[in-house]
Amino acid sequence: MPLPKIDVITYTTTIPSTKEEVTIRPFSVKEQKILLTAASGNDSVEMSSAVKQVINNCIVSQNVDVEKLEVFDLEYLMLQLRIVSVGETTKISFSALEDSKCDECKKIKEVEINLKEVKVNFKGDFNNKIELTNDVGIIMKYPNHKALAIFSKTMSEPNAELKLMWSCIESVYDSNVVTSAKDVTIDEGIQFLEALTTQQFRKIEEFLETMPQLSHEVLLECKSCGKSQTHVLKGLDNFLV
Repeated sequence: MPLPKIDVITYTTTIPSTKEEVTIRPFSVKEQKILLTAASGNDSVEMSSAVKQVINNCIVSQNVDVEKLEVFDLEYLMLQLRIVSVGETTKISFSALEDSKCDECKKIKEVEINLKEVKVNFKGDFNNKIELTNDVGIIMKYPNHKALAIFSKTMSEPNAELKLMWSCIESVYDSNVVTSAKDVTIDEGIQFLEALTTQQFRKIEEFLETMPQLSHEVLLECKSCGKSQTHVLKGLDNFLV
């Protein structure tokens, strides 16, 4: 006699970049093991792959290409899956408040975070066109989850930052032609970036620095002396504890 099937409750959420509503289901014990195994390996690339696999499994809606989602979309969706699968809250420990002689301030603080309050922070209007000169410019794109994972793993290696930046360039154009970054070797791309002036290079840095990000502010207040301090939690790792 076959075992009974358990009905799965579904939920709706919204992809931050597209505002598209999608249906998700909680992740299973099997999928939770995928995440735990990846996390125990302490390999950012493996963890990135596990997150995408679980999200892909748990999106019930059709025609959602996980590979095309932005990093902050993936992080937000993974957080929503954590909420419906594990719970709406998590506890995070914070170190002692800075520059205080108060004994209470020096204690580690454990704060309960309502994960439903964590949002993707959009900084201004999106503009992916960067003009380097009157004739030359680049079209940018946000780094994908795998590129960031590789950078996290190799950031101490030579040219790691430049490789990440080049992976965020869609194309380079001048008054005559548009060259797709896919048609250029990584070495040529690095040479192109190294030839930029400091001001031109800074424009690319600013684009990456203003990328939307999963974040949440936590205000710590000492009940003894009244001192307060704000912590800004950024990125998925802070909320999957």
